[in-house]
Amino acid sequence: MVLRLIFSQQPLWKILLFCQLYSAVSQHSVIASDCDGGHDVLAKVKENSLMGTFIANLSFTAHPSSNHMRLKLSGKDADWFYLEGRTIRLNSSSSRIIDRERHGSVLTATARCYKHKALQAEHRIMVEVLNENDNKPKFLQSSIQPVQLSELTAVNSLVFTVQASDADGDTLTYAIDETSPDARYFRVDLPNSGKVILNKSLDYEIKTQLRLTLYAVEANTDEHYNTTATIIINVTDGDDQYPQFQPCTLLSANHSKRICANPLYTANITENEQDIVLDFFPGPIQAIDGDKGLRTPVKYTILSGADNGRFVIDSRSGEVRLTRRVENRLLIPTLRLRVMAAQTDDPLKYAVATVLVRVLAENRFPPQFNRSTYRGFVSESTSPASLVMTYGNKLLILEATDQDFTDGFNPRLQYSLNSQHNSSWLFYITQEGLLIAKTSRLHPGHKYFLEVLATDLESGDIVKAALHVEVLQKGQPVPQGPLGMGHVYSGETVGRAEGMAGVCLILLAITLFTLVRCIRMIREKRDHVIRSSVADSAHPNVCLRWFRMMNQSRPMTLVEETFSYHNEAFSEYDYSTSPFYGKQGIYSKIEEPPPSSSVNLPSITFNKSLREPRRNYLALRPNGRPVNRFNNKTVSFNDYVVVRECDEEECEENTETTFTTEVEICTDFEEIDCLLK
Repeated sequence: MVLRLIFSQQPLWKILLFCQLYSAVSQHSVIASDCDGGHDVLAKVKENSLMGTFIANLSFTAHPSSNHMRLKLSGKDADWFYLEGRTIRLNSSSSRIIDRERHGSVLTATARCYKHKALQAEHRIMVEVLNENDNKPKFLQSSIQPVQLSELTAVNSLVFTVQASDADGDTLTYAIDETSPDARYFRVDLPNSGKVILNKSLDYEIKTQLRLTLYAVEANTDEHYNTTATIIINVTDGDDQYPQFQPCTLLSANHSKRICANPLYTANITENEQDIVLDFFPGPIQAIDGDKGLRTPVKYTILSGADNGRFVIDSRSGEVRLTRRVENRLLIPTLRLRVMAAQTDDPLKYAVATVLVRVLAENRFPPQFNRSTYRGFVSESTSPASLVMTYGNKLLILEATDQDFTDGFNPRLQYSLNSQHNSSWLFYITQEGLLIAKTSRLHPGHKYFLEVLATDLESGDIVKAALHVEVLQKGQPVPQGPLGMGHVYSGETVGRAEGMAGVCLILLAITLFTLVRCIRMIREKRDHVIRSSVADSAHPNVCLRWFRMMNQSRPMTLVEETFSYHNEAFSEYDYSTSPFYGKQGIYSKIEEPPPSSSVNLPSITFNKSLREPRRNYLALRPNGRPVNRFNNKTVSFNDYVVVRECDEEECEENTETTFTTEVEICTDFEEIDCLLK
């Protein structure tokens, strides 16, 4: 606007002259100062800076926008920068961030000025990358590897040293995490050194591995970045323990002082035993090295009590053998030995245990309960415990006897309840045989089925007995006996008893019917035999007619053979009514006629036909039924006979007189009477 105003007031030739002069002056000025005025650039930039961050301005006189001037960046780190006119800016991106620890602390480049493609000037650019605390410390892996440490390491000894580094070059200090489980075993005296010191003695038998957590912390930054590392310390075993007899009983609950009380080994033998290996309680004689990691072998010897070789011990296994028997257990009831176990590599490390051998009588009988089943009763109560009673409100005592003892009392019997029964935990049995119930936990009206065991600790014999405990209602009396007053029966029990009684009656009726049936069958078979015998004239139940031939003044007599079996049909017969009652006679039955006597007796024969039926007494069959038949027999007597009534045995004893007869069998006393008339 100013030039237009000036030019509008001046003549044209003046304007043209001014333009020529201005053009010449301007052209001379560019040629002299376009790339002049530049110098080296020193700048700073923070690491992690963003894209386009200002670095510096170039001091060239001309602006790169002129037609004849051009600026260019080159060099090692030139790609980290770009030009915006004469301004240098940072060339970064989200995936390409400047990092001092990675790319270095100084970036260098060169700024070049060209005119008409000819290099006119060149200046150095140096940019310092400022550090930021953008890295955390890191432990060196070589310093945090697992450590092997002997349990014999002295306290205050240097255990190991840890090292950590910080990429930002910050100063680091070290500390132990006090919350770690094994921090009490270690300490760090100099925080900057990383040296870890043993603070407490180690024990391999208590703890074989320790875990320690350490911190590495920045000391000179506001952020105090830190890192952690866990180091595993494996404790190795050292020979610091003595042999220990098993089982080991600790004298103290403090595991840091592990001292075992050696057990007392016991064994039982009998008078007649010899050349046997002893069986000890609570286990075989065994000692182990107290150093679990070493387990040095031990050697066994008998220090005292070997009794001139009566006992010998295996030096490796600890097995004790009895070589000869004990003659009299009353003179030598017990034998005491002292056994030593020493390390094979160090005999000064040893332990001694006592062995007790008891001489017992031979165990011939196992213990026995006096009952196979015990019944107990306990009343409902809120009391935590009550004694169990038995019938008659007497104290229930579960007791087993042993016939190996004169009084039956075995002091080595141990009573217990079979734990396999679900209700055993509700009861407790004392060693005196008393049963205690946890009353408050029992249910009224319930029955508990248990099993009591009696164990002979000497022989190992175990006997069992059943135990039934019934819980009575409050106020209900204890039964006096299995069927006594006061016993409670439920409706189900009564119904079951009635049913059993009915079944028993039915079985009894069937048995009686079968018995009667069998008796009848036996009698019928016997009657058949009797009938067959009568047909053959061999029936034992006959009446013989004996006639007196030598003395006719005496009346003819008859003897009756007694029955050889019991017959109910004759049980009520009155023998005093018989015509032969009180008369003398001898009955003798001869199968074959004897040789002729020196006296010839006349023979008289009587023939009589019997047509009358049999009566209801002697003629009855064994089953009481009459036999309807007729007999026609002939009787012949050829001797003097004295007739009397006798039983079967007497008649057999007095059959000394021999004679020949022809017999007519009578089946009725009336037939005999008719013959005598």
